[in-house]
Amino acid sequence: MRIFAVGNSFYGDDGIGAAVLEAIREGDSFPGARLVDLQTDALALVDALAPGETNVVIDAADMGLDPGEAMGFRPSEVELRIRGDHLSLHGFGLADAFGLAAQLGRLPRRVLVVGVQPERVAINEDLSDTVAAAVPAVIDIIRAEVAAHEGEDHPGH
Repeated sequence: MRIFAVGNSFYGDDGIGAAVLEAIREGDSFPGARLVDLQTDALALVDALAPGETNVVIDAADMGLDPGEAMGFRPSEVELRIRGDHLSLHGFGLADAFGLAAQLGRLPRRVLVVGVQPERVAINEDLSDTVAAAVPAVIDIIRAEVAAHEGEDHPGH
């Protein structure tokens, strides 16, 4: 299993992915999972996705929800769920990364995107209280994905 964070920790709530990875490390929530902070390099996701494993991508995303709400969805839904992904703070949005991975035949079957609605995206190293409080909900969404695919991960296949 691989869990990826995409986002800029120096841009307020855009750092939610890194905060979730830190909480996972501290709580040893997913033993054996590879935790990868891609920071603002969504393009690196194309090479980092692992076929035969569950892949989870965490990012702040304007989905029109209340601040701090988290939602899991599939790569095919990115353009439907995320408003203005083409104007991503990362320069290369998730829809672009998943589209390229699919064109290259590198999009694994099991990819879950967990988006968290930001409250504040501005130069600031801290998450808003609302988004920081969403960290356990994000971990619960990941846990549900793992449970749904129990025993299916086969690294290297």
